[in-house]
Amino acid sequence: MDTSNYIAIIADDLTGANDTSLQFFLSGCKTQVAFGEDISIDENLKTEVFAMSTESRNVNAQTAHERVLNTAENILKKYNFEYIYKKIDSVLRGNIAVEVLTILNTLEMDAAIIFPAFPNEGRTTIGGFHLVKGVPLQRTEVSRDPAFPITESNIVSILKNQLPEEMASFIDLITLDTVMKGAGPILTRLNELVSKGKKLIIADAVSTTDLEQIALAVTKSNYNILPCGSAGAAQALSKIWHPDGDNQRENIEIPNLPKLIVSGSATDLTASQIKRLQDNDDIENTYFIAIKPQNIFSNDYEETAQRIINNLVKDNTVIIHSSELIENNEQLTSLLIENELTKEIFISRICDYMAAVTRTVLAQKQTILITVGGETSYKCCRAIGCKNLQILDTVAPAIPLGVDNKGQLIVTKSGNLGTQNTLIDIVRYFEQDK
Repeated sequence: MDTSNYIAIIADDLTGANDTSLQFFLSGCKTQVAFGEDISIDENLKTEVFAMSTESRNVNAQTAHERVLNTAENILKKYNFEYIYKKIDSVLRGNIAVEVLTILNTLEMDAAIIFPAFPNEGRTTIGGFHLVKGVPLQRTEVSRDPAFPITESNIVSILKNQLPEEMASFIDLITLDTVMKGAGPILTRLNELVSKGKKLIIADAVSTTDLEQIALAVTKSNYNILPCGSAGAAQALSKIWHPDGDNQRENIEIPNLPKLIVSGSATDLTASQIKRLQDNDDIENTYFIAIKPQNIFSNDYEETAQRIINNLVKDNTVIIHSSELIENNEQLTSLLIENELTKEIFISRICDYMAAVTRTVLAQKQTILITVGGETSYKCCRAIGCKNLQILDTVAPAIPLGVDNKGQLIVTKSGNLGTQNTLIDIVRYFEQDK
């Protein structure tokens, strides 16, 4: 591997790997993102940041441990990365404690500092309690997440619930009053906790400045600390780990192609983003396909793909989405009981359906692919044979444009990030003259 590959990001889903690597790209780093069961580095690409997704967010703890262990042993230990960053979900879904401890043990690191706040997206942590736009996590829609419902707002409690009782003492907290005093007091407290054997150290943060001070403290510690957080913490670290980066990015030419937006996300935010795009009179040539339960149960993806192909002309945008599937929860529950399916399995089948549609469409039509939702993004990319992406540009905050080895342009967006206008912003990005 070229010696310029010196920053590694390990995420639990593809959209997380992408939005985190984007923060380093914006600091002037050349980035590569890899994913799948067999993560591999393309050594022909001159990259400084290598992000990888273990796709372990929605699996059980043992499977998550095995996937992260495999990646840590075969990638993180094999290559001489100067820095390692563990990306976690900004609303704390996934096997966070298990994955972080797996990396610590495999790489013989002293401790992890966990700061998932992302103030630009309304995620803050106060007294160990995680808030989304001021609302405690357990009172937001993530409490109803079909794969990983969050029923606690306190990060200490969330992590303790993921570990055996004898490991509960590994967890501690650096409170906001210390964080607000700056990097020096944070460093003192961090070193004190590590010296006492703490392994998972949570840090409060309510602003970008807080994230920057925590990041600075991490880099000043004599202990080998693994930073863990969202794209917000990655942005803070990018300024320290890559301070001399060239922010002047090359102009890229975007071909005048139709856009295919594929959304299997089950979040209320995604539903509102789709509705806002549908109601926008300034964006023309859009065609919406709302997937119905019978589509999933009959697996009629070829018929749906043909509808898309017929409308993917010139610079049109076709949007296929599952938002209406979850609007009537009572009806959906009845259907699931009738078909003997859990909601989690049904959501997974939606993503499989979307991937089959995407594969069929792209086999016949050139288009720019825009995927919404972590599992949807991963399955769609794998369905078209994509294993690696290079980040080319930022489409909107925390939303990158990438290209695979076959030249396919791909935008991935987390279902939980953005404003109601984010899909509008993405479509408008491709309307600009490049």
